[in-house]
Parts: sequence; C-alpha cells; structure tokens
Amino acid sequence: MKNSSVEQLDDCVSAIEKIADQYAEQTAIIDGQTTVTYRDLQKSIEQRAKTLLSAGLKAGYRVALIAESSAEYLATALAVWRSGGVLVTVYPSSGPGDLEYAVDTSDPALIITSPGVNHAVVSAASRNAPIVDITEFQVTEVRHDAEPNPEGLREPLSMICFSSGTTSRPKAIMLSATAIYNCADTYGEVWHLSPEDRAVICLPMAWLYGLASTSLAVLLRGGTVIVVPRARPEMLAPAISKHSATFLAGVTATFGKLAQYVEQQGITSPAFPSLRLCISGGEPRNEVAFARWQAKTGVPVLDAYCASECLPLVTYDPFTDPAPKPGSAGKLVPRSKLKVLDANGMQVPTGQIGEAYSTGPGLMLGYWRDAEQTRTVITEDGWYRTKDLVRVDDEGYVYVVGRLSDVIIRGGTNISPAEVERVLQQHPSVGEVAVVGLPDDVYGQRVVAAVVPRDATPLVPADLKTFTADRLSSYKVPDEFITVAALPTNATTGKVSRKDVTAMLTAKPSPTAAGR
Repeated sequence: MKNSSVEQLDDCVSAIEKIADQYAEQTAIIDGQTTVTYRDLQKSIEQRAKTLLSAGLKAGYRVALIAESSAEYLATALAVWRSGGVLVTVYPSSGPGDLEYAVDTSDPALIITSPGVNHAVVSAASRNAPIVDITEFQVTEVRHDAEPNPEGLREPLSMICFSSGTTSRPKAIMLSATAIYNCADTYGEVWHLSPEDRAVICLPMAWLYGLASTSLAVLLRGGTVIVVPRARPEMLAPAISKHSATFLAGVTATFGKLAQYVEQQGITSPAFPSLRLCISGGEPRNEVAFARWQAKTGVPVLDAYCASECLPLVTYDPFTDPAPKPGSAGKLVPRSKLKVLDANGMQVPTGQIGEAYSTGPGLMLGYWRDAEQTRTVITEDGWYRTKDLVRVDDEGYVYVVGRLSDVIIRGGTNISPAEVERVLQQHPSVGEVAVVGLPDDVYGQRVVAAVVPRDATPLVPADLKTFTADRLSSYKVPDEFITVAALPTNATTGKVSRKDVTAMLTAKPSPTAAGR
C-alpha cells in the first residue's frame, strides 16, 4: 500500500501522466533550442524520481529547488512530488540574507541548483545537505537527519514556497497537493486552456504564478510551455513571434515595457497576432499601460488576483468577458470563496470597500514553523485575511483598491496609494508612478509621488498637481511630485517595490518637488 503522503502527491503527477498517454508526441516544453514532448517529459520525471528514491529520498523529505526557470525545473518539481518529497521553491535571485534564511529555515534533505546561484551562501546555510546541479542531476545521497515536518496539518505537506520579500522577511508558505492541483486545474478551466495553446512563461517558476498558475495549468491541458528566462522585451518579442504564442502572462511592467518596445522597433500593428489571452497579476490594474498594450496588439490584458496563501481567487473567463471591466480584477473562480469585511468584522454592503477574506481548496496549511503568525492570518473558521482592500460591485466584479499595509494616514485620514496612482497614470506625461507616504511633522505622513516621465517628456509638478486636484479630494493630492529615472522593482517578481521607493525618496533630495 502507498504511503498516504505519496497518495496525496499524485494529483499533478498523475494528471501529467494521463496527458502524456494521450498526447505523447505533442510538444510540452520549448526551452531555447530544446524541445520536449510529453513522452520526453514523462520519461524525465520518472528517471529523476527514480534517482531521488535510489539516493534515499523518503516520503516527506524536503528538497530545495533553487534554480532558474527551465524544462529541467518543471521535470524536477514533478519528480520530487512523484517520489513523495516536499518541494521547497526558492528564488535563485534572492539576496544573500533571504537566500540564507530560506535554506536554513526549510532545512532540506537535498538542494538542487543551477548556475548563477550564490553557492557560497547556499553551502553555508545547507546544514550539510548535498547540493547537486539541476542539469547533471547526479544525486547519490540525501540528508537523513533533517527535522521532521510539522504535525497536525489537515493534509500532508507538498510544497513550501516563499513570499517575494515585500515584508521584512519572506514568509514560508506551506501548501498541500490539493492546493497546487486546484490552482492549476482551475486556471486551466477558467482560461479555457487546451492543447492548441502555446504559453510564453517569463515568470520565475519559484513563484506560484510562474509554476502552478501558468506552467502547470498549461501542461495539465496538454498545451506547450515556452520558457523565457527573463521578462525582457528583447527576449519576449522574438519568442512570441517565433512560436506563435497564444498566451502571455506577466506583471504590469511586462506589458508596459513590451508595448514600448513595439513602438520603438516600429513593429507593424497589430503586433503578435497569434496571442489570444494576456493575463496580468500581482498588482492592482494599470488601465493606461494596458490600453497602450491593447492599442498595439488588439488584445486586452485580463487580470488574476489572489495570494499565495489562498489561491486561486479572482480572474476573468475570456469567453464570458473578452474585455475587462475597467479597474476590475474579474470575478470569483469556481470552488473559491470571498467575503469583504469592515474593521469590526462585519460584511460590508455591495460596492463598499473592506478587507478581503478568502477560503477554498487552495487555502495554505500555514506558515512553516510559525504557528503564531499563522493564527494572525487564518481565522478560527478557516478564512485567510488577505490584508487587501477590495470592493465588489452588484455584478460580482472585484476591484482591488490597495493594501492595508500601504495605506497612507494623513492627519488621521486614510489614503490608498493605488487610487492616486490610477489618476496619475492617466496624465500624458506620466510613464510610471508609485505613491508612498513619507514622514511629516504636522500630519504624520505626506503623500509623495515618484514619477518616471513618459518618452522623456519633462514633468511640470504644478500641472500634475492641478491634474490630480481636478480628480481627487484635496487631501489625496500629492504634496510632492519627484522625477525619477526608474522605479525600483522586486528582483524576483518584477513588481514595483513600494518599500524601496520609500527608501529611495528618503535617501535623496527632491529638486523637482512641488509644495502644496
């Protein structure tokens, strides 16, 4: 009889097996010059799982995968699950502190890396776990003295992933096989993925958005994953065109920069005619950037909203809603639940703003060895506190207003940076913008906008002030508009790092600031 842990881990693996039986010669993955059929992928999964088991990997042992996105990455992740192991995904671009923390706290029995990973840091934190290269995959032994997994989980542990580091330290999120499979299966269902789809994946596979939400969703439907290691326009554009890609997922900057690239290269509109589905996630919608993209391609950018702690949650069905509703992330997906509560825990009326709580098959098992932190975000009746501010209209469309942690409190009044950003993005001279709260001796915080000019157009702070004052309440109008060359982004996800924007603005004078 199979170990119960291995039984639970069969979801994604057995689904891929069935696809491989049905579409053996169909291309599963294109990685540079390498083409992998479903038959090849299944063979690689089996061989790697056999190697892991021969080296002594047992059910429940943790395997840290610190590697760049690749065909080998997907085969290795599935092989870990096939062998009964627990996959630990770590961003290869993590800074030394976060990398050391992830390896040390997850305490793996085996570490699998790719070139470019900081091996000095990994070795120092490894607790003598063997370290092997993902390509060669010469695994001869694993560590047997790693600490056991937590007891009392409602389902066996399948995966540990780390948040992208927007807080002081990345959170280690524990997921079951059910959560991972439901994520991939639901997105495949709602986005109507099929064997005809060819998806460009430029998201890091260490991020659930890159692994489960997109790569596995495509594979579970018999489609083709096209690996692009970086979300750079000069890499994305040729891949989309060469492979006649039908699906592109990214963050706001992915589409904004690619639209700019199309303009600069003089690519004939509509660009990339093979695309049928474009999805953005991880940030509130930027309608101006997406309109620019649609003007060049004819394809709208739909949205996906959720947290790694409980996914999936909200997105668009492109058949039901081929055009997004401005400002909305979409509607609730099957099998997931959402409620919007006020500060007193009461349900808010339709159309009112409150904090989003979610639950469903994708609810995490908790934070790794941090019961106290888990209790702060998971209610006693099993709902996850997202700490996101949202509203839901009478048709069920969900609008992400901002983060509770991002709220600027000016003179006792709450201001959502995302709301101010949406207005500024409509100004013709604004390319990118991030709004933060900086210390103020009188009001506690002042509203400051860091702005990247569009097409090198000089910014006139007085014009920006008038523009926002005509569209926002006076207390929401930024006190300063500061011109910057670029906005700092998270090295792993590509999202704008509001924390780093704050640090950047407090570390330099603001010569272009405009007073109130």
